[in-house]
Amino acid sequence: MEKVFCSDTWKKIFAENGLKTFEDFYHRIQKKRINSNHRRNVSIFQLKIDGVDKNFFLKRFRHCHLKDTIFAFLNTGKFCTQAAFEWSNIKLLEKNNIGAPHCVCFGEQLRLGFERKSFIITEELKGQCLTDFIAQNWGQMTGEEKENLIKSLGNEIKKIHNSWISLPDLYVWHIFISRENEEYTFSFIDLNRMKRHVTNPNEKMEDLGRLHYSMIDKYFDEPIRRKLIETYAGKEKPEKIEKLVRRVKKYSKKFSARRKTKPNY
Repeated sequence: MEKVFCSDTWKKIFAENGLKTFEDFYHRIQKKRINSNHRRNVSIFQLKIDGVDKNFFLKRFRHCHLKDTIFAFLNTGKFCTQAAFEWSNIKLLEKNNIGAPHCVCFGEQLRLGFERKSFIITEELKGQCLTDFIAQNWGQMTGEEKENLIKSLGNEIKKIHNSWISLPDLYVWHIFISRENEEYTFSFIDLNRMKRHVTNPNEKMEDLGRLHYSMIDKYFDEPIRRKLIETYAGKEKPEKIEKLVRRVKKYSKKFSARRKTKPNY
């Protein structure tokens, strides 16, 4: 069984571009692959809307592992495809006023009730990947500007955790940034491992540890990393902040030891 889910407005736009069936979306879009592994890949493609070319991202899932199905069930309370799970994760972030890609369509192919393939399509995010923003601007930013950015990011992560959400893929390269009048806003991508109803503080510390690990020495010195954690901690007592710093560093070292190659941007 194959299904494609989108609003009537988007259904009309896709049809005008020759996209109607699951196979059209999954196989026949003229796209450029930008990231892939055995079970999923991400591509960029363009659609003509009102005579203007507009960028979209297509994320395709295949060979869904049983553990992924169980993970989605534990988070949602129902069996769903990987694309449907990521779609619902995006909607949950939007509900909590947390930046995420705008989803316009998803589709799924089932065999005997189980996922065989699925896909999700999102609009191109406004702003810039944080790695690119840092590489292009960090050297020209003042200390105050850097601190304002880091404090804004720390507050945003706190808002995510206060919503009982964990992002196990919280790395610098999975964050998009927009700046207007020295105010920063953030959006988060790669959400198929997002966790809900998170009450275990260790999972939140792991999120921070991954982010700390991805903040490379080329740009982020120890005081600026510490500022992120202090901002996240808010009005906690100094001894609690020190404990938090130690825990985040511990997780950061653990993730660094696991990786054969170090991040570079």
